[in-house]
Amino acid sequence: MRESMGQDEYGSFDPDDLPNLNAIGPAMGSGNDFERYAVAVIIVFGALIIGGLMAASMTFGHRNGFLFALGGATSAWISGNALLLDRPRIYALFVGIAALMLVASTITLVT
Repeated sequence: MRESMGQDEYGSFDPDDLPNLNAIGPAMGSGNDFERYAVAVIIVFGALIIGGLMAASMTFGHRNGFLFALGGATSAWISGNALLLDRPRIYALFVGIAALMLVASTITLVT
């Protein structure tokens, strides 16, 4: 079986080959990965919050709360696409819209 550049049979890399690894992916050891983990935490907990609001609204029969939560989820999804396309203003706009819709969903659920 053919091995990738710089990998041994166990899949580990030789430390001397680190400058050459950009040919197959991002550079290893080039900094911290805190941003990647932060984004993962934001996505997971955001999905739990939005999904929880949708489920609670459905359980208590609040159609408007469900629709606000659905709109917030859609807006958050669009903002993720804007972030991938490197459009920071559109991203900020849709994050703001999502936050407002989720606050509205919470208010309709509480009252």
